[in-house]
Amino acid sequence: MRDNKGFTPNKVVGLLMHLLKEIRENRLLIDDVEDISTDLINQGYSQSEINAAFTWVYERLDGIEPADTLYKADTSTASFRVLHPAEHSVIGPTAYGMLVEMNAIGMLKLDDMERIIERAMAFGGPLGTDELQMMVHSFLFEEGGYSGFSGTTQYIQSSDTVH
Repeated sequence: MRDNKGFTPNKVVGLLMHLLKEIRENRLLIDDVEDISTDLINQGYSQSEINAAFTWVYERLDGIEPADTLYKADTSTASFRVLHPAEHSVIGPTAYGMLVEMNAIGMLKLDDMERIIERAMAFGGPLGTDELQMMVHSFLFEEGGYSGFSGTTQYIQSSDTVH
C-alpha cells in the first residue's frame, strides 16, 4: 500500500531491516548517507522511504557511536519467546520468523515483540509478513510507541535529505 506521501510502510520496515543488518555487520557506514541514498533510489526506494528509515536510525543513535549501542539483540534474559497455540494460529510462521529476526538485529526489544504480538492478537489474523510489517511500522513510528524511541518521526518530502 503506497500512500499519498510517496512511501510504502512495508518498504520502510524492510529498508530498516536491511540497514540494521548492514550496520551490524559493519558493511555500512552511517556517515555515507548520500552514497547509500543514491544506491537505494536505484533499487526502487522513494526518497521519503529512505528519509524515514535514516531518520529512525539517527534518532535511535542520538549522538552515540553505532558500535557502542546500535542494534544488539536483547541479551538481558536467556529466555526465548515461544508462541502460545492461539498466537500461533494468528501469527504465521514466516511472520513470526521475521519478528524474531527484528529482535535479533535489535530493531525490536523483547518488550516490543510482546506489544506487537498483543496487537496481532487484537488484529485477529491470519497475520502474514505484509500485515506484520504494517503493524511494526505503526509501532515504530507512532509517538511514544517504541520503547527505545523518544518522539515522533516526520516524513520528509521531495528532495529534502537527512544529514
